[in-house]
Amino acid sequence: MDFRYECQAREIGENGCNQILAVLCEFHAHKAAIIEAGVHVGKGNKLIDNWHIPKLEFFQSVVPNIHVNGTPIQWSADVTEHAHITEIKNPAHASNNQNYESQICRNLDCTDKCWCFDLATSACDA
Repeated sequence: MDFRYECQAREIGENGCNQILAVLCEFHAHKAAIIEAGVHVGKGNKLIDNWHIPKLEFFQSVVPNIHVNGTPIQWSADVTEHAHITEIKNPAHASNNQNYESQICRNLDCTDKCWCFDLATSACDA
C-alpha cells in the first residue's frame, strides 16, 4: 500500500523516487516471511511458493520510468470503474434485460439530451 500511495503523488521528485525504492526494498526484505506464514495464496487458496508475479516485475521499472518520463499519469482504475458504473451498470439495472445494448444506448442518448438541455437553460438564465 505504501508503494501505491507514494506513486500517486502529483509530483514525484528525487526524494519521492527514493521513498518508492525504499518501500520496494522493504517489501523484498520481508517477502519470505509472507511465504513462511503460508498467506501467499492464489486461486482456490492454493499456496504459492514463489514471487513470479508480472506486476512485481513491473514495479521495478517505475522509478527508472519516472526519471525518463516524469510522474505516472494514473495508477488507479477508479475513474474508469466509475465511468463503467454510471454509463453501463446503472442504465442496465434500469432496463428489462432485453435488447441490452439498444436500451443502454437509448438511456445514454436521453442522458446526453438532458445534459444539453440543462446547459442551454443555465446559459439562458445566466
